[in-house]
Amino acid sequence: MTFFFDTPVSKVGALPDGGFTVTAKNGEFTCKKCVISVGRSGSKWMESVCAGLDIPTKSNRVDIGVRVELPAVVFSHLTDELYESKIVYRTEKFEDNVRTFCMNPRGIVVNENTNGIVTVNGHSYEDPAMQTENTNFALLVAKHFSEPFKDSNGYGESIARLSNMLGGGVIVQRFGDLVRGRRSNYKRIEEGLVTPTLQATPGDLSLVLPKRILDGIIEMIYALDRIAPGTANDDTLLYGVEVKFYNMEVETDEHLETKYKGLYIIGDGSGITHSLSHASASGVFVARDMAERM
Repeated sequence: MTFFFDTPVSKVGALPDGGFTVTAKNGEFTCKKCVISVGRSGSKWMESVCAGLDIPTKSNRVDIGVRVELPAVVFSHLTDELYESKIVYRTEKFEDNVRTFCMNPRGIVVNENTNGIVTVNGHSYEDPAMQTENTNFALLVAKHFSEPFKDSNGYGESIARLSNMLGGGVIVQRFGDLVRGRRSNYKRIEEGLVTPTLQATPGDLSLVLPKRILDGIIEMIYALDRIAPGTANDDTLLYGVEVKFYNMEVETDEHLETKYKGLYIIGDGSGITHSLSHASASGVFVARDMAERM
């Protein structure tokens, strides 16, 4: 087996009698079977390959929201038992689903750079020496588009770019300031009970997030306050924006094989899996499937 590192692939083509051509910067390769795994970051490239091979695709969702940071003790009765709680709430106003995601007990909030757009994420550590007094998690609302607009990722990117334009990166706001309709400033955040683990720009998330999404997040925070009192405290910090991009969904069969026999699309680049564990499992599944059919 030969690995070619630092070898960008520009095109994948189908041969008339079966098999494929892979065009890279150092030449063209041919193969009988081809497995494509480019991840979310390769979504634009995957889209061009599908267009060139006339492989059907359909628009996928984009998840938009904020990252919440609060004292670890507020959620300790949940995180001590489950570590990462998965909580979904259906809003009364718009009947949208708002969900928790990527909960990090005693963790930190971090920047994430996606194609030059700065968004927010979170990490946690097993080493007690690196743990903090805070817990953070995302609150996300999924948005789907059909006709005439289909570019879900473009919609998410535009919101993230607006945040970057107003705050020079990630914006942070106290929950109390948000519900009172005022932007946060350094003084109020410094005087608050929650010490930020990320240096972000104090601002006003209502100038960034669409009203429908923001109303859902606020309603979710009040709902969470019923099971974790203290969630809706004025000093709870909200970082924005957090965006989870997904590839458009590539049409494949039950073998993750396209209409071209021998061309497989796996991982998050397929738009079918939406996590590291699912992406890894899809690779194992295709490898076993290919071995059985050889």
